[in-house]
Amino acid sequence: MTVIAVFVALAAMMAAPSPYEGVTEPIRQVVIGSTVAGRVKEIRSEEGRRVRKGGVIMVLEKDEEELNVSIAKLEAEDSSEILSARQKRQTYERDYAATKKLFETSNSVSEEQLWEKELNFKTADADLQKALAVKAKQKLEYQMSKVQLEKRMLRAPFDGIVVKHHKHIAESVQALEPLVDFVDVRHCRFVSYVLAPLAQRFRKGQVVTLQLDGASAPRLRKGRVSFVAPVVDKSSLLRAVKIVFDNANGSIEPGVTGRILVK
Repeated sequence: MTVIAVFVALAAMMAAPSPYEGVTEPIRQVVIGSTVAGRVKEIRSEEGRRVRKGGVIMVLEKDEEELNVSIAKLEAEDSSEILSARQKRQTYERDYAATKKLFETSNSVSEEQLWEKELNFKTADADLQKALAVKAKQKLEYQMSKVQLEKRMLRAPFDGIVVKHHKHIAESVQALEPLVDFVDVRHCRFVSYVLAPLAQRFRKGQVVTLQLDGASAPRLRKGRVSFVAPVVDKSSLLRAVKIVFDNANGSIEPGVTGRILVK
């Protein structure tokens, strides 16, 4: 082989892409939607804002739901019917007990009168049980009304950043329609599709070095192999290799390309 041929071969090898090329992505990224239809009333977290888990991002119109909650709360907290039914039961219970004692100790009370007192007591007892059941139902309806109200609030499922709003104030929303792109960039992973023989170099838990592309210069990060595909893709003969790395400072933008450095 001539010297020129050697240099050509070396140049070709250097120009050839690394077999460990890949791209970064956030581990947690979701598209948040609403399970109910409505209209956007308020956007509390603008694009680019960091939101803690449970924080409100968007609010749909909820006047009717708030009224339903107020009505249900009044009904659930009103105990007048139960108090009345309980007092009525106690009165008939005492009356029945006194009549029964007279019936057993004297002839001043007939058996028909005793039956009547017993029937009054049992009816009052049944009315009390019915009032208690109604109250339990009202409390459940109150909880259900709060659930319906909560459906009008879009909350962050985890700590993250609002990437994009698909709807704006006063726009209509359909159930299950995408409304907000939300992402956590503090923990990312590097995904590479490696030729099957080369993928044998990696094992779960192994620490590797990533070289991630940047505007001015490549950036190095340590990562840990979290997944090596157990099967080979038949069409490409590749195996997926996923490496998790910390990005708490947000210096790596998910979506940048890079490669795994293998000694």
